[in-house]
Amino acid sequence: KNPRPDALLDSILTEHSTRFELAGRGGGRREEEAGAPTIRNTHTMKRIRQKRRSSSKWLVFTVFLLTCSAHQEADGQASPVCTLEGPPLARVQSASALLEFFKSSAGSLDSFRQAREIAIVQVDRLPNDLSSLPAERVDLFLRLVLPSAVHVNEAVAADRARLLALEGSPSATQEDTLFLADLGDRYGLSAPSVPELLERVDRIPIGLLLAQAADESGWGRSRFSIEGNALYGQHASGKGGPSIAAKSAPVHMAAFETICDATRAYVLNLNSSRAYAGLRSLRAQRRREGKAVSGHELAGELLRYSERGEAYVRDLRSIIRHHGLDDFSQLSGTEPRGWVQVVRPPTSAAP
Repeated sequence: KNPRPDALLDSILTEHSTRFELAGRGGGRREEEAGAPTIRNTHTMKRIRQKRRSSSKWLVFTVFLLTCSAHQEADGQASPVCTLEGPPLARVQSASALLEFFKSSAGSLDSFRQAREIAIVQVDRLPNDLSSLPAERVDLFLRLVLPSAVHVNEAVAADRARLLALEGSPSATQEDTLFLADLGDRYGLSAPSVPELLERVDRIPIGLLLAQAADESGWGRSRFSIEGNALYGQHASGKGGPSIAAKSAPVHMAAFETICDATRAYVLNLNSSRAYAGLRSLRAQRRREGKAVSGHELAGELLRYSERGEAYVRDLRSIIRHHGLDDFSQLSGTEPRGWVQVVRPPTSAAP
């Protein structure tokens, strides 16, 4: 027998709630693969349950709401941390021109591995023709994401250093209190203690960051990443920030002004969402043990980032191993600092 409409509605609501926990805040979906978005608003779910009716029309309407609602993920707003100051060091119109810039003035991946430092020369957005360089595409993608990754981690490390100083301080100034309140707001904690914040305010291993950017964006070739710097598969928050709609599903991905903004939102996501509490706990444990924190190990705590679960974790670890991405975990940023503007040629009008 078919279940009663209200029982079926309960099962649908439960399924959508569970799917959110599995997917986490990142969603873990690539271009056009996402299905119906999940919802997190428990108040909305309670109201639906309270007002449900046994009629099939109400059931269809409820499913429609679930399908068209976007869960809150990232707001896509620009951050002061990611402000690109001054005029660009260069303007390029293609992936090949960007590759030539890096070869002539900004260093190679091998040089970064050896020196363990990188000049923070950021790229504002992806070129739209990475596919035109099949032999160099992977290295170029890693090369253009790395400076933003290091820069964002440095900003997190600076906040952490201040927290560590406060941990041993007998009293906090008004400025310190405001600093703690701001961090609590950013990291999803109400009236947080310094130890609580220290578990969240910490670096994300560069190897893990690069692997997720590569996997979620198809190595920089997905429409979402090209049109909106959506490298990490985060769904739009519904707060009015910029977003990009999928063509084949009622899903909106968060869009960002720069690669740096996307990276900062991703790092904040892993450091604040309850779906990744295991990642933060393992990272804190390794720190207490005085051991290195690797992207390969922490990838095992991202089962909820994607509905692919274990397969997703295996893919991330394979990318990290194959490309030696954990080699970049000790990178520090150096001068000169600047940025490169990717200029898209205007589309020619139809005759």
